[in-house]
Amino acid sequence: MEKPYWIIRHHGSTPIRSLSSHPTLNMLAAGDDCGQVSLLDLTSFRPRFKWKAHSDSILTVLVLSKTSVLTHARDNTLKLWKLPSSSSPWLGTGVGGVEERQPECVRMIAVNGLNFSKCSYREGLVALPNTLDAAYIDILDLNTGIRTHEAIGKADISRSASRLPIVMSLHLTSNAVIAGYEDGWVKNWTLSGILLWQQRCHSEPLTSLDISEHHSFGISVAADDRLVRFSLHCQHDKHTPDMARTNTAGHASIVIAPNGKTCALAAWNGSIRVYSVENKQIEQLFSLQYHSDTVECLAFAYVTTSQDDEDEDEEDEEDDEKDERKSGQVTAKNTELILAAGGRDGKISLWKYH
Repeated sequence: MEKPYWIIRHHGSTPIRSLSSHPTLNMLAAGDDCGQVSLLDLTSFRPRFKWKAHSDSILTVLVLSKTSVLTHARDNTLKLWKLPSSSSPWLGTGVGGVEERQPECVRMIAVNGLNFSKCSYREGLVALPNTLDAAYIDILDLNTGIRTHEAIGKADISRSASRLPIVMSLHLTSNAVIAGYEDGWVKNWTLSGILLWQQRCHSEPLTSLDISEHHSFGISVAADDRLVRFSLHCQHDKHTPDMARTNTAGHASIVIAPNGKTCALAAWNGSIRVYSVENKQIEQLFSLQYHSDTVECLAFAYVTTSQDDEDEDEEDEEDDEKDERKSGQVTAKNTELILAAGGRDGKISLWKYH
C-alpha cells in the first residue's frame, strides 16, 4: 500500500479543519480547531509562520498571494492577514524555522460563523452564509467590507418544517455561486439571485463540493455514500448528474485535481479515495490509508524544487561536475503535484500524486 512521503505534526493533536495552497508558491496553509493557523514551507517541511488567528475553530484558510492570507472562523470573523515584508521568498528556499515577526491583521469583518460552510474567494469578492440566516448567501467586497449582494436564494428557497436548510458548501465563480445545502440539494445562482440550476444530488446533508479549474463541472459529497458529478453548462432543471456509490457512507471533503481528470475524496473512516471523473463513468482508481480518524480536509499543492537541491544529496556525484553544472545560467526546476490531507488526529499527511 502506498504511504505518505511526509507527516506534519506541528498542530499537535488538534484537529485540522482547513488546508489550502497557492499554485506558484511552495506554501501550504493549515487551520485547526483551536484557531491556530500555520504556513508551511513545502521544501523544508517546517512552519514559517504559526499564530493564533481566531478564538474559535477555523472554517477556512486561503492563501491569496505571497503576502496575503484570508481566514474565516466560528468566532464570527473574517480576517485578512499581511505577511511580514521582510520574510524571504517562498519559492524553493527550503528555509526552516518560524519567523519572529507574525502576520498582521489588516482587515476584520463580522460574519456569521455559526455554521459549517467554508467561505469562497474570487477576485476580491468573498461568498459566505448570510449574516442573519445561514440558508442564504452573501457576497462581500474584501477591500471595503461592504456586502455587494445579500441573501441570495431568499426568494426561491421554501421553508421546510420549522427552519430552512442551511448552506454547507460554497464555490464562487466570476458571475455565479454554486451552493450545496443541508437537505442534499446543489444550486447554481447568479450573483443577482437568479436560480440557474438545481438538483437534489444527495439523500443526506451535503458536506463538500468542488469545481473544476475551467468551471465546466463540479463534484459533491455528503453524509451518504454518493459521489455526484454535475455539469455547469446545463439548462435549468434539465440536467441529470452522474453518480457513483462509494464503499461507505460519510464523507468530509472533495477536491478535483488541477487537470480535471481525477478527484480525491476524504472519508469519515480515515480513508482517502481517488476517482477518475474525466468521463461520465466515475470509477475508483485507488485508496490511500494513513489516518486513524476522519480526514477533515484535502488540498492539492505544487512543489517546485531546483535540480541543484535534489542533486546535492547524491553522494556519488563528482565535485567538478557539480561546479560545472552550477556555473550555468539556467537552473532546472522540477514541479510535482502533491495531495495534502488534514486529519482529526491533528496530523497532515503529504502524498505524491500520480
